[in-house]
Amino acid sequence: MSFRSSVSLIALALLAACTAGEDIASPGATSPGTGVGGGGTGGGGGTGGGSASCPAGFAEGTGVGNLTVCEISGQITSNLTLPFVDGVAYKLDGRVDVGVDIGADGNAVNGARATLTIEPGVTVFGSSGSDYLVVNRGSEIVADGAVSAPIIFTSEDDLVRQADSDPTNDDGGDAIGEWGGLVILGRAPINRCAGAGATPGSVDCENVVEGVTNPDALYGGALSSDRSGKLKYVQVRFAGFAINAQGNELNGITFGGVGSETEVDFVQVHNNSDDGVEFFGGNVNVSHLVLTGNDDDSIDTDNGYQGNIQFALVIQRDSGGDNIVEASSVAPNATPASDATIANFTFVGNRTNAFRLNTGTIGQYLNGVVDYGQECFRWQDSAGDGNASYSAQFDPAFNSVLFDCDGGVATSNSEGLLAQAAIDADPNNVVGPTSLASRFFPGPEEEEVIPFDLTTLPGVFFQDTDYIGAFAPSETETSNWAAGWTFALFPDPVCPVGTTDAGTAIDGQTVCDIQGTITDPLRLTRGNLYRLNGRVDVGVDVGADGMDPNGDPATLTIESGVTVFGNSGADYLVVNRGSQIFSNGTQTDPVIFTSQPDLLNPNRDDTDNISEWGGIVILGRAPINRCAGAGATPGSVNCENVVEGVTNPDALYGGAVADDNSGSLSYTQVKFAGFAINAQGNELNGITFGGVGSGTEVDHIQVHNNADDGVEFFGGNVNVSHLVLTGNDDDSIDTDNGYQGNIQFALVVQRMNGGDNIVEASSVAPGATSASDATIANFTFVGNRSNAFRLNTGTIGTYVNGVVDYGQECFRWQDSAGNGVAGYQAGADPAFQSVLFDCAGGLATSNSDVAAAQGAVNADPNNTTGLAATLSATFINGANEAGVTAVDPASLDSFFTSTDYIGAVRDLNDRWWAGWTCGLEAGSSC
Repeated sequence: MSFRSSVSLIALALLAACTAGEDIASPGATSPGTGVGGGGTGGGGGTGGGSASCPAGFAEGTGVGNLTVCEISGQITSNLTLPFVDGVAYKLDGRVDVGVDIGADGNAVNGARATLTIEPGVTVFGSSGSDYLVVNRGSEIVADGAVSAPIIFTSEDDLVRQADSDPTNDDGGDAIGEWGGLVILGRAPINRCAGAGATPGSVDCENVVEGVTNPDALYGGALSSDRSGKLKYVQVRFAGFAINAQGNELNGITFGGVGSETEVDFVQVHNNSDDGVEFFGGNVNVSHLVLTGNDDDSIDTDNGYQGNIQFALVIQRDSGGDNIVEASSVAPNATPASDATIANFTFVGNRTNAFRLNTGTIGQYLNGVVDYGQECFRWQDSAGDGNASYSAQFDPAFNSVLFDCDGGVATSNSEGLLAQAAIDADPNNVVGPTSLASRFFPGPEEEEVIPFDLTTLPGVFFQDTDYIGAFAPSETETSNWAAGWTFALFPDPVCPVGTTDAGTAIDGQTVCDIQGTITDPLRLTRGNLYRLNGRVDVGVDVGADGMDPNGDPATLTIESGVTVFGNSGADYLVVNRGSQIFSNGTQTDPVIFTSQPDLLNPNRDDTDNISEWGGIVILGRAPINRCAGAGATPGSVNCENVVEGVTNPDALYGGAVADDNSGSLSYTQVKFAGFAINAQGNELNGITFGGVGSGTEVDHIQVHNNADDGVEFFGGNVNVSHLVLTGNDDDSIDTDNGYQGNIQFALVVQRMNGGDNIVEASSVAPGATSASDATIANFTFVGNRSNAFRLNTGTIGTYVNGVVDYGQECFRWQDSAGNGVAGYQAGADPAFQSVLFDCAGGLATSNSDVAAAQGAVNADPNNTTGLAATLSATFINGANEAGVTAVDPASLDSFFTSTDYIGAVRDLNDRWWAGWTCGLEAGSSC
């Protein structure tokens, strides 16, 4: 009698003892108390590593760690449940088969259906590559775990590590191949047939699955809706085994001809020695797939797989892995073709290629993020239909995918033109930098990509999403679909290289110190707090011409959700010429610069708190018109100056590079900053822009309660969109020294007990080259301090589509403003179009050039001083604002977004300011 037959007889005998007279139940049913084992009924835990007892029907083996071991072996020919028992783990003893293959047509003479049910929280393990589980055609596995109680398939070595008191062993490091894996076989169509003359996709087309021998195991058929059970909240760790040197290996999970009625949701494969998951034909759908540290491909699709995958997170480990996706078929135009659809994926790695697209594969990849250290593609010339020109219908297609591959688009031995054509086929694909936080959460670059509308896809599998990547913008490390049930995915945060652990924590978060001069790329990762310890310089000034021999440029990247703080006016950040800052906040996770008192007492009354730390200074090489050197020509490379607020040593700005790039600020708050170096007005602003060029991106920033100006622009021509300035103690917007940038959607609200002018605009002198000439569109200015506009020497400027609701005079218009000639002159003086002025103090102060101010207002019939502001909730347009005819700002400069309304906030439905700012509505205190 064979070993397998003897095991089956044992199983039947046990079944008879527990459920006398009962036939084998139909697939999906369970028979509590039935099972197989390597001998006796087990119990007691006397020989194991724990005190728990095996359930009835299971033999007890040698304990592992602190667990009692219950053995499973041979062939399961009747329904079997693995109950959860605290302190018990189930061991696969050799190859374990669920059921006996019923054949492609379901009529195999010796076939037997069985269902293996695994309860939430159960651990199943193997001790070597010869220990693995095979679910044969016609049978099912029902592994239905829970977020708090996932089902774990792992190795004996892993259980030993988990029992070890050394926590550094817990994640297994580079451990792989410590047991076999999970093989699920079904009767859905495949296109690679073992039998000569069989028709692909027919009931006659079946094949031998890789990794399983003695005897072979078959998969395939013609039942696309075949059901092989359910996997939900399941981990597969440290598996994989090579049968021979020809690549016949066990994957973490092998799906062979598995049909669409099989449920696979919330599944992780970690550190498998071959592929994470491999699909040999079939059309099983998978949702919420996590693949981490696998040693060959992470997702391998082959032999006609036509299923769908949504929410796929893949992270390769540093010392192992091949491609993230390898997609293959039998030949070009084979039927059914390998044609998977994968949506909302985030692929992170640095091994071979993100995609290896092989013979005959099609596939569609939607709403994805690829952050890869090598080439994006190895695109074989036989991929798709094998033709030299790209066809969206017959070749792999990509829609709304952000590709950031250090090695470029494609390898040298692949069809780079086809790969590029596939990217170019959809204008919503982007080749550019990612801004992922904590390795895989979306940042501003991801949120800028227009997502593909998944509702246009056939069928009902895909969930509708309005974002790219595996995670929504609202998800965080502690609140996301992968949290709670996955393994080694969210490591405890550590201070990144370039910072030092301060040895303290605030509200449970580690404080990391930043000090001195940053000369290497530094990334501030989420999960920590970062303290500016004194003046912190990003890079060493490269000079106006970029050639200073002592210059050393650097980059500072700040992930979304990070908080940086200082504790005194001596703590501030300087980004020097040639260096860059990337503050990658998002609407749901802004970057926050604040003070230590704010963090230590978040519930304080912060109405009038100012000057609790320094601020941010960004310096560039764009033109300025105030030169420190005698005889220097304004706007030239020789015209540079010392920025205010920074001493010992001084910091320089200015040059002749109009499109200079100092990085980007997106969804960023700066709170409670500002510091006076001396009594002569040498102060740190919330954000100082000195000679910053148009290549710099500034979008969605707030400065709150700064001791000096909210933002000050010393020359340059950086553009700013969605600017919120609240409670600042001097001017809110200060333009000087030849600033010629654009600002749109500017919302300014002064506080009751502080503030000067909302806008102070200056230049060197009337008629100066590179005059200060900002253009500000769609602004709402609310306050009651000095004046809404103080227009000083030599400034021009254009202000369109504005609402001014002010408790004092609208203007203090110096007689030296503009060209300094008495009376308003269009083109040479500040200009206003489509602005509603409601100033309780009247149009201008008594010491102003009142005629010039009145002339500027009268110059455009769409300006009005006769309508009261009807703003609601302080800054939201009402009926009178809606009645003012607006200018299309896009007609002024291509930077501007077209609008047909005045003010920064169109109406109650316009909430661009919400979610990332503080203090503008109830519940968002600063």
